[in-house]
Amino acid sequence: MDTLHPNPGRLAAIVYDDGVAVDALLTTFARELRDAGVVIAGIVQMPPDGPGCGPGAPMRLQDVATGDVIPICQDLGSGAKSCRLDPAGLADAAYRIRAAAERETDLLFVSKFGKQEVNGQGFRAELAYAATEGRTVVTAVKRGLVHNWLDFTGGVGTLLDHRLWVLRDWWHDVQAH
Repeated sequence: MDTLHPNPGRLAAIVYDDGVAVDALLTTFARELRDAGVVIAGIVQMPPDGPGCGPGAPMRLQDVATGDVIPICQDLGSGAKSCRLDPAGLADAAYRIRAAAERETDLLFVSKFGKQEVNGQGFRAELAYAATEGRTVVTAVKRGLVHNWLDFTGGVGTLLDHRLWVLRDWWHDVQAH
């Protein structure tokens, strides 16, 4: 288990349920902050182009600082019925998160703390690094994985409702302190 000692107010996770457009929420929030001149970095998952995952709606990440799009699904051909995460795309995204956590930014976005992170993979190491470096981080976690998130953070951090006004209020509080 990771041992984190983050500043509780600077580590936030948006709690969401199935059917909640958390990707669109993070993307909108990142765009608002960037347009306001806030120095942001990190990765958000782009809202899907269609239902499901696979050739019709491949999963993609976006670097919030550069706008670069990173595909994270492998194209398994026309007969494929499910998506398959692309290790090269995930490695690229992880590298970008780590590089962003190594420099001063106002806010670091890490798309999700999901099943991959629960299992010690995905962006877990990058989240741990950013938190221990004292970076202000926002991510998203499904309600069913909140206990895993709390185990990972040692019970520290802020859990946020999946509403844009809640994110704005949290950000206002972070800036005030």
